Amino acid sequence: MFTSTLLFLIAFLVGADELLLGPILAPIGLDLGVKPERVTFFITAYSLAIALAAPYFGRLSDRIGRMKLIVPACVLFGLASIATGLVDDFEWALVTRVVTGLASAGMLPIAFALAGDQPGKHAMKQIVLVQAGLTLGMIASPGIGALLTEWYSWRVAFIVLGAAALLVALALVFTAKAHFATRLVSRGSGSSFNPLLIPGAAGALMAMGFGLGGGIGVFNLIGQRLRDGAGLEVALIGMVYASLGVVSVLGNLALSRVMRRAGSGRVVMRGALVVCLGCSLWVFTGDELTFLAAAPVLALWSLAGGVGSPALQNHIAQLSETDRGALMAMGMSMMHLGVALWSGSAGLAYSLGAPWVAGLAAVVFGVAILALRPVGKSS
Repeated sequence: MFTSTLLFLIAFLVGADELLLGPILAPIGLDLGVKPERVTFFITAYSLAIALAAPYFGRLSDRIGRMKLIVPACVLFGLASIATGLVDDFEWALVTRVVTGLASAGMLPIAFALAGDQPGKHAMKQIVLVQAGLTLGMIASPGIGALLTEWYSWRVAFIVLGAAALLVALALVFTAKAHFATRLVSRGSGSSFNPLLIPGAAGALMAMGFGLGGGIGVFNLIGQRLRDGAGLEVALIGMVYASLGVVSVLGNLALSRVMRRAGSGRVVMRGALVVCLGCSLWVFTGDELTFLAAAPVLALWSLAGGVGSPALQNHIAQLSETDRGALMAMGMSMMHLGVALWSGSAGLAYSLGAPWVAGLAAVVFGVAILALRPVGKSS
């Protein structure tokens, strides 16, 4: 139980770090002497570092063991986050964000791989727990970061995050090593790794990039759509996002029941993508949009995403036992690349009109649905 809590906390820390910057761009820019929009390079540097490093670290964890990688990654994450809170130069802050991204690449994918290493049905439960930690971190961090910034400084938010990571690393060393070590020391082999040779892997990785990455890119524009179409103010939009995040966590926790009916993570994710496609088309087509009409559709979209995301992670985890770490890490890399690509594309599409976003949603969700078709079959 305690090791499950640690995996949850690792995912929570990475999730918190990913969205911590949202409400505090202005005070960071003011303190470091740059425009707030330049601070968004923090996000770019972080995401690219994860995307590029995750496959390497995942493969390495298959060869040397998960614990030998995740513990130093947590330490590096903690030190880099604290350093971000202490630097006075924007360029050095960018460097610390790159290092934080590298550390995250050795944390979140490995946490998912550790969850997937558990025997039988325990693997799915652990993956759901890690996904719930990630989602909860994303929900909570904007509010926590804003409060700490208002009460103290934006620097305190990063220092607290770093200190928490160091405590998690310490707990891993003293309590979890024996639990995980025997399961991992013999994992992997020295043979070359080609994910395309693993049945179903290519489609699952495409679904991570298009379905999850693309879905996040499109979902990020819901707030702007509600503001333009329904006239909601910023504060209320923030509350909507928080509420939808809670619905996503409930979806995470409902996966076990859904899996018992559907039978596989691939089937669950494919069904979730169909629901997300329908909801996105409804939200971004037409001129009129009222909050009361949109609320149940958005809740259904969030619920489907909350169920589908850990289902896809579980599907990837079961594709290969010996290469699980590499596959989970490549999936995480594909998701971050997808977020970077499709977020920009969705923003450009929205500038042309909301129906263009609906068209983009049809493409990203449609490709993901096709990619998850049964292996060896045409449909």
